Amino acid sequence: MSDLDAVFDLIDRITCLDIGRRGVAGLYEPARARNDEALCAAAARPLAGLSRGDHVIILTGSLTRANVSPDIAENDGPMGVAVLARAITHGFNAIPIIVVDESICDKVSAVTRVAGPNVVTLDQARIAVDTPRYTSIAVVQGGHIDDDAARAQAVAMIEDTQPKAVISVERAGLSADGTYRNARGEDYSAGRARLDHIVLEAARRGIPTIGIGDGGNEIGMGAVKEAVAAHIPHGKVLCADIATDVLIPAGVSNWGCYGVAAALAVQTGILDLAHTPDLERRLLEACPQIGLVDGTSGKLEPTADGLPLAAHTSLVELLWTVARRGIETGGKPPFALT
Repeated sequence: MSDLDAVFDLIDRITCLDIGRRGVAGLYEPARARNDEALCAAAARPLAGLSRGDHVIILTGSLTRANVSPDIAENDGPMGVAVLARAITHGFNAIPIIVVDESICDKVSAVTRVAGPNVVTLDQARIAVDTPRYTSIAVVQGGHIDDDAARAQAVAMIEDTQPKAVISVERAGLSADGTYRNARGEDYSAGRARLDHIVLEAARRGIPTIGIGDGGNEIGMGAVKEAVAAHIPHGKVLCADIATDVLIPAGVSNWGCYGVAAALAVQTGILDLAHTPDLERRLLEACPQIGLVDGTSGKLEPTADGLPLAAHTSLVELLWTVARRGIETGGKPPFALT
């Protein structure tokens, strides 16, 4: 293993810390065996080659209590996506297109703004990247619930944008029986946009696809079905059927995004692309005002997946430190071992 490979491996291990004891740690080795390099590095690689005006499509949004209201969504996923969108626009003047359920576009737009990008239309984004005076931008669009409309939308979106990658974060995927299942194995398909078609269309055209999840029911987990069945409660029922080229199992899905941002910083040598504890604090503290809940507790509090703010900022501090040292030392240990 090279020095830089060791850095990326460490980033992987940090993002997959199973503090919530969900069983996600058991998914890492099967996911890693599908790639020739650390998962964070494999996911960051298509982003590291972005150029001005390139597009990246990112799916997210967990309607965690849709039986109560389709407006209730969790902060795990949108926060991580906001950090990825920031890295894509700040680092490359490229265009992140975030696709979510129509009912939560306003909330996802709001948390994205906290991370730095202005949320604009796709036409406005294309003007922005061609304007000499830089503007940080992201696009947020709603997906369709109707299956035929969603399939048509996916084809049109992929054709129009020709994305360099499609990334799905904490986005439930259809299980083998054609339903969407939550962490309890319950059918929560009603009112959910069929964003799976975007990933399927990208895969059909050879566009890199990346899945990030923490519960087994997310798009991408079809790559490790046996491991999900063995390690995740209700895994045989809830496992998403769709596989992605790269699958990142994470202790919290946001952490998978932060790991990709850290790896991207190391690959490009731009530390500013890595997530920071200060921004993590601001994002978590903004979520209750925005209306994004902790998906575990169901409360509007500055927590995510039942873990306190300090746990998240501390993990981000670790990732930022690893990225900084990776850049400064080229992956070599900062001191000699004798």
